[in-house]
Amino acid sequence: MVTVNEAKQRIIANTGTLPAVQMPLSEAIGSYLSEDVISPIALPPFRQSSMDGYAILHSDVSESGTMLRLAGESKAGQADLPVVSAGTAVRIFTGAPVPEGATAVVMQENTSLSDRSVQIHEFPVAEGKNVRRAGQQIAQGAVALRAGALVSPGAVGFLKGMNVNEVTVYSKPKVGLLVTGDELLKAGEALVPGKIYESNSAMLQAALAQAGIGDFSISYASDDLDATIAALEVLLEEHDVILASGGISVGDYDFVGKALEALGAETIFYKVRQKPGKPLLFAKKEEKLIFALPGNPASSLVCYYEYVLPALKKIMGSREPFLRSVRLPLRDAYRFDGERDEFLKARVEGSEVVSLDGQESFVIGSFAVSNAIIYLPVGQNRVEAGELVEVHLLPF
Repeated sequence: MVTVNEAKQRIIANTGTLPAVQMPLSEAIGSYLSEDVISPIALPPFRQSSMDGYAILHSDVSESGTMLRLAGESKAGQADLPVVSAGTAVRIFTGAPVPEGATAVVMQENTSLSDRSVQIHEFPVAEGKNVRRAGQQIAQGAVALRAGALVSPGAVGFLKGMNVNEVTVYSKPKVGLLVTGDELLKAGEALVPGKIYESNSAMLQAALAQAGIGDFSISYASDDLDATIAALEVLLEEHDVILASGGISVGDYDFVGKALEALGAETIFYKVRQKPGKPLLFAKKEEKLIFALPGNPASSLVCYYEYVLPALKKIMGSREPFLRSVRLPLRDAYRFDGERDEFLKARVEGSEVVSLDGQESFVIGSFAVSNAIIYLPVGQNRVEAGELVEVHLLPF
C-alpha cells in the first residue's frame, strides 16, 4: 500500500506525452500546445480608440470649455483618415484608428457639439488617454502562448485575432473503459432483486468529455477471469489509457488484478492509504496506462479526479496536471479515526468550504452538488471550525 503522495508521484513519473500534431485552431479546443505560438502581427496593429469621442492634441486643451474645430471623423475599418492639427478635433468611434497628430481621445460624455466645433469639458487631458497603443496587447514576434497552454475559448479568440489558424498540439488519448459486475443492469432493463443500474460508465464518460476527450469506448465483462482477460486484451490493443470499473477489491469475484497479471501488465502500485478509494490499482503495459478503479461510484470519481485526470492531462501536454489547490477555512468541525487520509466531497461557498453530508463511498448524490474535494491527511484528523484545510477545486 502506498501513500496518496507516493501514488501521485508514481503516476506522473510513469506518464509520458503523446506525439504532437498540427490541426486547425477550430478543432484544437481542449488540447495543449506542444510549442510556443509566435504572434505574426502586433495587436492592435494600429493606434486604436478605446472610446466613442473626439481625437485631439492633448496640449490644445488649456482649460475646461476649450473649443476645437471639427476636421472630420474616423470610424472602425476606415483607412483614409483626416489629420489632427493644432486647434482641431476628429470625431472617433470605439475601435477606430487614431488619426495622425492626435495624442488623446476625449470621451463623448465629456464634450458638447456646437455647429462644426466641439467643446471639451475635461481638463487636463492626459497624453495617451483612451488611446490603445499599437502592439499594446502583444508585439509582433512576441510569444502569444507558451507550450503547454490549454487551447481554451479565450485562446481561440486571442489567436484568431492575430490570424493564427493552425496550431501544433499534443494528441489526445484514446480511452477504453471496462465495466465488470454481474449485479449491474444497463439502461432500460427492468429492475430485479439483487441488481442495480450501472452508472459509472456514463459518469466517467462525462468526466472525460469535460476534459476534452471524446475518443472513448466501453466494454463489459462478466465476473469471470477468462472474460475479463479477453475484454482487457482488446482494450489494450486499441487504446492509450484503460480504465476498469469494479472487480479490483479482494472478493472471490474480483478478477481485474489477476487478468492484468495474466496479460503481462506491470503493477506500479495497488491500494492507496486513503478513504474512499483504497483499492486503486495503477499498472502499465508498454506505454499504455491502466487504472483499475473501485466500483463504488464516489470512490471511482474521487480516484478519477485525483489520479486519472492528472495522468490524462500530462499525456495531453499540460504542465499543471493536478487539480488547483487552495487553503480555505472549514465551516464546521470534522473528525475521523483510522490510518488513512480522507477525501471529502465538498462545496466552496464564498470564502469557506463546507463538508457535505453523504461521505460514504457508495453515495454519489453529494458529488452531484460538489465543486471541490477536501483533502485531510491523517495528521489533520481533528479539524476545528474555521481551521484551514487543503481544498482541490473541481474543473467546472
